[in-house]
Amino acid sequence: MRLLPDKNNGRLLAVVLTLIVALLVYLLGVHWWFVSPHLALRGQMADLREQQQRFRETSAQRAEIEKRLGEVREFEQSSQAFLNQTDANAAAADLIQRLKQAVNDRGGDQNRCQVLTNQTLTGGKPELYERVTIQVRMRCDLEPFSAIVYQLESGKPYLFVDQLMVYKQNYGYVPPGQKQPQQSALDIRFNLSGYLRKRGADKA
Repeated sequence: MRLLPDKNNGRLLAVVLTLIVALLVYLLGVHWWFVSPHLALRGQMADLREQQQRFRETSAQRAEIEKRLGEVREFEQSSQAFLNQTDANAAAADLIQRLKQAVNDRGGDQNRCQVLTNQTLTGGKPELYERVTIQVRMRCDLEPFSAIVYQLESGKPYLFVDQLMVYKQNYGYVPPGQKQPQQSALDIRFNLSGYLRKRGADKA
């Protein structure tokens, strides 16, 4: 019985062991300390070159970008979508006048469609442009009120009606010659808003 491997198998085993040792020496002594940091540095340099190329392309377009920004500023200044006033209080007073004008134009019977109260609403979340809002309470029938909202929201500057709440009123007086009381107009509450041309707080 032969305990030792033959000569050919011994050489093959020695070669395999030598390769394993060499691979371990390379991984632990060369690749980990020299090759891996070099590859990482090479990747960082490639990223920096890519960023530099993007910056160079953006810089070449600077004149075109500034031209477009100028066009945007000019459009903002000439746009009729914004309120004409630069002060929030003056803009709120303008909103009240526009509301009263719409009521006079579309409200019909002043006894059945009128503004009861209005007040400026302050606060609210920041927006790209400064928003001016008034809280309104009206007594009005539904049909003329719809016409009033249409006039407000379809014109310029752009106005917005939101937070709308409609309450049904109790029955009122009994006209002469009638047995049933006449139903009073609806109690309507809403916010009327518009935007100033100046910038508000930028969103994060």
